[in-house]
Amino acid sequence: MKPLLRLPGVRALALACAGLALLTFGLVLGQWGLVARLVNGMFLGGQAPAALLPAFVALGLIWLTRAALTGLRDFLAARTAARVKREMRGRLLSHLLNLGPLFVAGERGGELTEVVGEGVEKLDGFVGRFVPGLVFAAVLPPLLAVTVLLLDPLSGLILLFTGPLMLVLLWLVGTQADAAAKAQWLTLGRLSAGFVDTLRGLPTLVVFGRVRERLAALREADAAYRQVTLGVLRTAFLSGFVLEFGATLSTALVAVTVGVRLFEGDLPFERAFFVLLLAPEFFAPLRALGADHHASLEARAAGERLFAVLEREVPARGRCPVPAGPLHIEFRDVTLRYGERVALSGVSFRLPPGSRTLLVGESGAGKTSAARLLLGFATPSSGEVRVNGVPLTDLDPAAWRARVAYLPERPYLFPGTVRGNICLGQPEATEEQIIAAARAANAHEFITRLPHGYDTEVGAEGARLSGGERLRLALARAFLRNAELLILDEPTSQLDAGSEAQVKGALERLGEGRTVLTISHRAGLRGGHDQTVELAGGRVRERAGERA
Repeated sequence: MKPLLRLPGVRALALACAGLALLTFGLVLGQWGLVARLVNGMFLGGQAPAALLPAFVALGLIWLTRAALTGLRDFLAARTAARVKREMRGRLLSHLLNLGPLFVAGERGGELTEVVGEGVEKLDGFVGRFVPGLVFAAVLPPLLAVTVLLLDPLSGLILLFTGPLMLVLLWLVGTQADAAAKAQWLTLGRLSAGFVDTLRGLPTLVVFGRVRERLAALREADAAYRQVTLGVLRTAFLSGFVLEFGATLSTALVAVTVGVRLFEGDLPFERAFFVLLLAPEFFAPLRALGADHHASLEARAAGERLFAVLEREVPARGRCPVPAGPLHIEFRDVTLRYGERVALSGVSFRLPPGSRTLLVGESGAGKTSAARLLLGFATPSSGEVRVNGVPLTDLDPAAWRARVAYLPERPYLFPGTVRGNICLGQPEATEEQIIAAARAANAHEFITRLPHGYDTEVGAEGARLSGGERLRLALARAFLRNAELLILDEPTSQLDAGSEAQVKGALERLGEGRTVLTISHRAGLRGGHDQTVELAGGRVRERAGERA
């Protein structure tokens, strides 16, 4: 619970609720004190209702004021909860972006989506309900118990004994409910991750005829989530029963002791009735806290995962500007580890300004790791990547990436228009610049044939376009960025002969005057490159044609 109490605005909300609880305490005393006086005056004192009109008016005003305070408390809680959700979702998204692609690649997308979406929403139960309920339960019952103790010591002792006993019972049941809520959240995360993975791999599942097996696995996960949810509900009902039974029994005990002494003449009617009216008010915040407690359990379970992500250490970010002049990049004895696995070991090579370098090797040789280092997604375990003599880790990542264009093997197109995907890295680009970039990438002709031209929706991950068309849109994006360093990761491995010829022509134009690093597992692409660096097992096996 301690991390949740550090949420923005929670302490201010707790202080405000404490003030409202003190005001409510005064109104409770005034409300039920007037009710006891009115009943005593009319039924035992023989007073006419008209004579008690001021008391009736005062009672109405107190009731309205108390309702207004309750509404104000709920309003403050709802506003704070909305602020917390907005800020925490923003912090979480910003932190995920700062952690970078390597962290996200190591997590299941569906589970992270659940944390950012539903997980943040669960905080509403803690901030909007549990915090106000906890403060009112901490303020009102002790004050009411002291008041009853002064009015009738025996009834006060009953409240002082049964109140803490109910809290102990709530804690015992809540411990079991907490474990059930954590299990429910974990099961929901696995179900969400499995569903997203199924959607992503649906074409493969259909082709290989494994849809039924996958659906069976999802049904099994769904059944597990249903069982865990029912367990949480059973615990919630048990907790509610315990609190209601305890509150009813305690109130009845106060009523019996008060009634006996009233019958024997040891207690005046007005005082006895006042004490009897205050007893339910003593238990009301505790009963409400029981319901609010279960709303907070889901927030705690989700909060653990949320704060686990936020507590992941962000890689160190440099602050130096990129050195002026043409980019001269050098790998100096670079070693990169992913946990216990060594991806690169003692790698050294240079990318002179305006050069074209081919980085080749079998799958797993370390080619993609070298690209991640250049993009700033990973930092060397030892050694350095230097840019114009300055370690890349010392450079401001945003300023460095502004001078880099990256074309992955399978370019990602976001849902939206063709125009929006082309100008992703240059949002302020004009229409003329966008069209010029598309022409340079040999994409303008097929774009104009689309139903709405540059305003055509590409679908999720560019599903409405062919592989060659998606790649040419990514090329147009790179042309528009006009970066000095171009990293090409298997740029033509997925294309047919016709599309490959068009893409190669565009790549030739794109590489003019730029430093180009082409990553490929095919050594046959050596032609047209100034040098070739061959990796094997994370080490440089051969360098050919390297120039100063």
